[in-house]
Amino acid sequence: MEQFVNRIKELNRLKALYGSEQAELAIIYGRRQIGKSELVRQSIIDRNDVVYYQAVQGTPTTQLSRFVETAASTFPSITSVKEEWEPLLTHLVERDAIIILDEFPYLIESDKSFPSIVQHLWDTGVDDSQATLILTGSAVGMIHTYLLDGGAPLYGRISQTPNGRIELTQLPFRSVQEFVPGYTPEDRVFVYGVFGGTPRYLDPLDASRSLGENITRLLCDPDGPLHSEPETVLQMELSEVNTYFSVLESIARGNRSRNEIAQGAGIESTNTSYYFDRLETLQIIEKHHPALADPTRSKRTRYKIRDPVFRFYFRYLYGRGGQYELYGENAYEDLIEPELPDFVSETFEELCHDALPELYPECTFTRVPSQWWYKGREIDVVAPTDGPKLLVGEAKFTNAPLGYDILNTLEETVEYIDWTPKTGGNPSYEYALFSRSGFKSSVEEAADDRTDIHLFDLNDVVDTFETDKTR
Repeated sequence: MEQFVNRIKELNRLKALYGSEQAELAIIYGRRQIGKSELVRQSIIDRNDVVYYQAVQGTPTTQLSRFVETAASTFPSITSVKEEWEPLLTHLVERDAIIILDEFPYLIESDKSFPSIVQHLWDTGVDDSQATLILTGSAVGMIHTYLLDGGAPLYGRISQTPNGRIELTQLPFRSVQEFVPGYTPEDRVFVYGVFGGTPRYLDPLDASRSLGENITRLLCDPDGPLHSEPETVLQMELSEVNTYFSVLESIARGNRSRNEIAQGAGIESTNTSYYFDRLETLQIIEKHHPALADPTRSKRTRYKIRDPVFRFYFRYLYGRGGQYELYGENAYEDLIEPELPDFVSETFEELCHDALPELYPECTFTRVPSQWWYKGREIDVVAPTDGPKLLVGEAKFTNAPLGYDILNTLEETVEYIDWTPKTGGNPSYEYALFSRSGFKSSVEEAADDRTDIHLFDLNDVVDTFETDKTR
């Protein structure tokens, strides 16, 4: 059974809907395997007023008959109702039922009029009801088309409270650690960097096996449960997938700007907007702007793949099946393990960003800590405060101790940052250095001699994500 981890806020939001004194229509959406079904199942434990119907692909007739069969176990009187969606739903709404239509896009596939039926019911038949209708779906594009975008049939009918629209995203690192409690802090970072925070990707992990064994059996093995997951998800959502696959492979191999990605994918940069916009809507990729830049005006945009499993697939597995067969049992050790620290370094950097409020409790940050870049110069960590202090840092997830050259380059690069404190005057810089493998003595001596340099090892970062802080 899927572990139910860190969805307490969402669970409480659903229970608030169930306790409402008026009819409520809500949507739960998010990528496939993110935990939507488990969330709604947890929310209805011990209730006797629920119809939970998990839709599948089928004809309108089979959908209706399966729905009636499911609903009859809680509301037997529904068997006497005409088998059409509007009278069936009306019958349940009149009885203040909680109706959950899981994967409702399948209902739309079999009957395009289904959203309009719900729209009519909600506009005319729920005034005296305390029913709750929950729609869940993984087909993010379809959900936008029929529910969330202006002009959609159900646009504006979703509950206007914060509880009416629940988007499930990946679990944070704090929660992911609970899936591998016996792992070292370093290996937990590797797990998060490879498997991300999707519950269904984390459930098959075996904490009694090594990191390499888990990666091999779950991802690298052609019969592994996650090996073809990215292809499956993309083929469910997209047509002409070859171009999308080329774009994602280009990003996974380190290209970040639109021009770089287009060149790596072998397509004209002028033809990329459609593909990028579609992948963003589906939450497959996301764009970033430099720290301190105005995202509405900045043209310095970079793209990344949101889900580590997708990034891993397109960096190491896509189109390389023959190579893995050639290496056989040594494929992980020879092809992946030597590069894995570099692959996970992006995740480690993000964890360093997230850890800053805990590591610097005396600071009030006015923006989310992030990366900065300008004309070939980069800084891993930049975080402005409400005072004159600008926190800057480097995060290195390498096998070697961080040396003084990193600090020296950082001090030179900050001169190119254009930032004026809200308090006026010139900024003062605070230097934060993060390292997986410790620090050379020259760096430690500098930190001992100066008050503006702080050193943090991997354990310092991981310790800020103690699981009991969310309880």
